This record gives sequence, structure tokens and C-alpha cells, in this order.
Amino acid sequence: MKGIKKIASIMFVFLLLASGCSSKSNSVSGTFSGSYKGFSGDVKAEVVLENSKIKSITTDVSSETPIIGQVAGPQMAEKIVEAQSIAVDTMAGATITTTAVKEAVKLALESAKVNLADFSKEVSINSESKEIEADVVVVGTGGAGTASALVAAQAGKKVVVIEKNSFVGGNTKISHGFFAIGTKWQKEAGIDVNVDEAVRQLLEFNDYLSNGPLTRAIVEKSAETVEWIDSLGMKVSVQEGTTQFAHEGDNYKAQSYHIYDNTEEGFSNLYKELENLGVEVYLQTTMESLIFENGEVKGVIAKASDGSTLKVNAKATMVATGGYGGNEEMIKAVSNNAKLNLLGVPNMGEGLNSMIAVGATDIDSAPLLHAAELAASEVTTSTSDEHLAGYSMSPITQLLMSPLLWVDPSGSRFVNEDVVYDTAFWANAAYSVGGQYYFVVDKATLEAYTKGSEMLISESGPGANMDSGDFIALAEQAVEAKTAFKGETIEELAQNAGMEVADLVNSVERYNKMVENKKDTDYAKSSKSLMYPVSEGPYYAFDCRAVFLGTIGGVRVSEKLEVINQDGEVIKGLYTGGTNAGGYYHGEGYPPYEGLASGFTWTSGKIAGESIVKYLGE
Repeated sequence: MKGIKKIASIMFVFLLLASGCSSKSNSVSGTFSGSYKGFSGDVKAEVVLENSKIKSITTDVSSETPIIGQVAGPQMAEKIVEAQSIAVDTMAGATITTTAVKEAVKLALESAKVNLADFSKEVSINSESKEIEADVVVVGTGGAGTASALVAAQAGKKVVVIEKNSFVGGNTKISHGFFAIGTKWQKEAGIDVNVDEAVRQLLEFNDYLSNGPLTRAIVEKSAETVEWIDSLGMKVSVQEGTTQFAHEGDNYKAQSYHIYDNTEEGFSNLYKELENLGVEVYLQTTMESLIFENGEVKGVIAKASDGSTLKVNAKATMVATGGYGGNEEMIKAVSNNAKLNLLGVPNMGEGLNSMIAVGATDIDSAPLLHAAELAASEVTTSTSDEHLAGYSMSPITQLLMSPLLWVDPSGSRFVNEDVVYDTAFWANAAYSVGGQYYFVVDKATLEAYTKGSEMLISESGPGANMDSGDFIALAEQAVEAKTAFKGETIEELAQNAGMEVADLVNSVERYNKMVENKKDTDYAKSSKSLMYPVSEGPYYAFDCRAVFLGTIGGVRVSEKLEVINQDGEVIKGLYTGGTNAGGYYHGEGYPPYEGLASGFTWTSGKIAGESIVKYLGE
């Protein structure tokens, strides 16, 4: 009997094979798609399978941050193809986008009905370690890190640069301009500015709580720095006019803004110079700690994307990691849990925390508040993409960028809405009420914008989409996407938006009288902005959030950008700059001088590089 059973089993297997069935799944070929929520919108992946192997992956990450997600998305796709697995690690600095790519690929594979386990194999981690020697190690490739590396390399020092991202430029790629005083471009244009007055204004704005010697050093060196990066191939020009109408006629706030080439080409010219000078650059390498021995910093320990360890022994260390704008936990703590829109920068605070670990003191780090945006849609609708947080391309942004009636979450008017014409003050006002506010309009106002409003629409911050549109239809779409609320009466609007009914009713009644009389008796808004009453239902309230671009401020430094410890002493061998260095600002109130943070970043980096060269000697 056993023999008969064995023969029967063999025959059964033979018949299965002959009929085209197998214990393994059939080979799959074709193109399959998947989509998953990313940082700012849907991330899409198109996966080409050939004989159950991933031949290629094409990603659509157009909704993601240009300098981060749009760069990291395709690179994550390449990693998955190379590993033939979605179990590869996400990429530092672009966790949300690269996670979305993995999930979109997973959904595509599921639609292909392949065995998902075949594409989920663990990728081995490289446990190797590498140790190198240098005169200077620079951590971060934004303006501060790039400038310091260039100065040290030009002085003949052996320089090693590490960068957590897969690209150079850091947060500086977000910026387009550089605050500088006394440049050749200003002189050619007849722009009358001087260092003494600029220093006075900055210190006065900060209530003299900022570092005077540091402020003067930065302003004095700004012209030399911006002309230097221009000479190295990053083209610069002084701004003509201003997009921030509140700054018109002020040479310090508007005409000290120098536009520079923050594109790949601009940065590539600087990194070609570094390459020519023999500088080694390690990308996708994240700082873990400083090497600290006998009160002196002697380099860094870092982790590469493949898991290997890099130890750089150096005589001087420049930490230019750009603050902690990507660390939600740290941001919530420093912003008192305000409802802010995060831009999505990759900086997690590694550098700042490493400096604090060796005795530095964080004296003034804070969110870099800049403008406001429509709140993110929390529901999926056919139109919700038009109302996502970020630089929305919906014409509804014309309302966002107008000085209409603004109220806080309780329904009380809280500010002169003309602050919309100043990026910093606009964000500060929103922050003062917890980072969230609403602009309130009626049907008549929406109809006026449909026809083409005569209101002066701000160009500060994200700018508005000036296309024509049916603003009542757009408002209804925003209500559907839950980024706006509607009521047939003011009372119903307040209830639907979760406001105090009495507060909103009072705000609207007072505001309508001010519009009628063309005089703001609460906050002195200009009469030309008192254009539209809120008196004809239905009524709408749009949810808006303050935006931050990252962080500013940081550890105590000298005017030479040496890091100072808790006892007021220089930590030997340690330097910092940009959005890790404290003393140039004070608290959340970013001074309304265009390009100030970027100018500080580049100039502090140049000064740090010069200080390092002097410290190292010949």
C-alpha cells in the first residue's frame, strides 16, 4: 500500500506540473502603481516587474518639498530596486517622503499579487568602521558649513565635510536672499546704508538682549562675504523693490536683501571649488557625537546610511547642522505646543544636542516664524489637494494674503491685519494666538473676489495664486475639505467653527462699524484695507496656521564663533554658526530685515572658518 501511495503522490505532482500549476507563484511581469500620503500630498510609485523582479521604479513626488522630498524620493526608489526589498531604511532628513515611497511601492506590489514576503527581506547592515584624520571637520553643507569649509581649504587645511542628506545646501536652499550692508551692488544702485545704523537697529529691535560684538562682526563682514560667494560662482544681485509692501522705502529692511543663486548650479560651483581644493565630502552621513577629551573637541563620530561608522579625528570642528526644525518634539517644547505648519526641513538637532553634551548652553533657540498658510486638509476629497498646507496653488490664497477680518480661535479680532504685508510680523501675530487664526468673509466678499478685488494682495511669504476663480465654489470646496467652516448666520458659523458665539458676533459687529466709518478704533488698520464688511450670509471662516522654516538661535558663542561653555569659557576646537549659534536674535521675534537669517548663516560660517585657520596656525 505504501508503494502505491508513493506512486500516486508522484503522479499527482507530475499532473500539477503538466497542468501549469506549481508550488511556487507564477512569474509576474508588467507595470503596477501605488499611492501613499507623503509630507505635503500623495506620493506615487510606478513599479515595473519583469519575471517577478523589480526592474525599475518611477516616483511622482511633485507634491513634496523641492530640496528634500523631491530629491530623496527617486533616491529611495533606487535603493529599493538595488536591494529588491522594501525593507530598506528610510533616508535621514526625508523620513516622511521616503516612508511614503516604500508604502506606495508596497501597494503596487500588492496589486501585482506577488508574494510580498519575497520583497520584504531584511537588508544587511554594514557594521564596519572607518577612521580618518583631518585638520578640520565640518558637519553640514548649508551656508555656514560651506563657507567655513571653503575658508579653511583655501588656507591649505585638510578639510573633511559630512552631510546627513544626499545633497548639499541644507536649509540655505530654501532661502533666496542675503542681508548685507555696504556691498558693491548697493553702492552702484545708490542705496544709502551703513554698518553703524544697521547694528543700532538690530540691537534695538532685540531690546539689547542680543550679543553686541557678534552683531557688529556679522554686519561688518556681510558685504565681504556676499561678494566672496559671488566671486566663487554663486551669482548675486541686490533686490529691486520688495515683495513685502510694509518695507517699501526702507533701505535696511528691503534694499539690503541680496538675491543669490540657491539652485544646484549655484551650490555646485562652490563644491567644485572644494573638490579642487581636495576636500572630502561624505553624504548621507549623520553626526552622532563629538569626540571630547580633556576639555577639548577633537572631531566627530558619524553614522553612514549603510550603517557603517565614520570617525573623523580633527584639530578643529565646525558644527553647522542647521538647528532642529525637523524635530517635532523639540519644536513643540520651544513653541509651547503652538499649532504651526512645519515646512519639513530635515534638521533634528543632532549638532545642537552634541554641543550641549560637551558643555555648551542653548541661550535662545526658537522657531523661525515666517508667514502663514491655509491649514492642512484632514479628509480625502476630490478637491482637498487644492487646500493642503504649504504653498497652495488655489486662488483662495488671494483671501489668505488679504487684510480681511482675522479672529483667534475664540472668535475675537486680535491684530491689525495689515501685518500680512510683512512676513515676520504676520507670523508673529498668528503665533500670539497659538499659531492658529481664521479669516472671516461673507458671500458678498467672495463675489467681489470672483469679479477681481481691488484689495492690495500681499506678495510676502508664499505669495498668492492670482488666477481668476469662482470664490464661492472654492469656499465650498474648502468647507468640504474641512479647512473652512460655513454658517448661514454668524452664530451658526461660530458654532460650526468651535468659536465663542458672543465673541465672534461682537467682533463682526465692531468690524462692520469700522468698515462703515473707514476707521479702525482697535488696531489702527489703514482705511484702504477696511474694504469689505461681513454682513451678507452665508459666512465662511478659513483655518490658517503660522509657518516656521526651521529654527534660529542656539548656543552661546563669541564674536569669533567659538562655542562658549556654561562657565563662560571657550570650548577648545569647537565652532558653530548659522541656526546653531545664539546671540544674534532674541526669542521668537525674528527681526523684519529681509534675508537676515541667511546672511547670518553665510557670514558666521566665513568668520568661523577664519577663526579656525587662526586657531590652527601655520
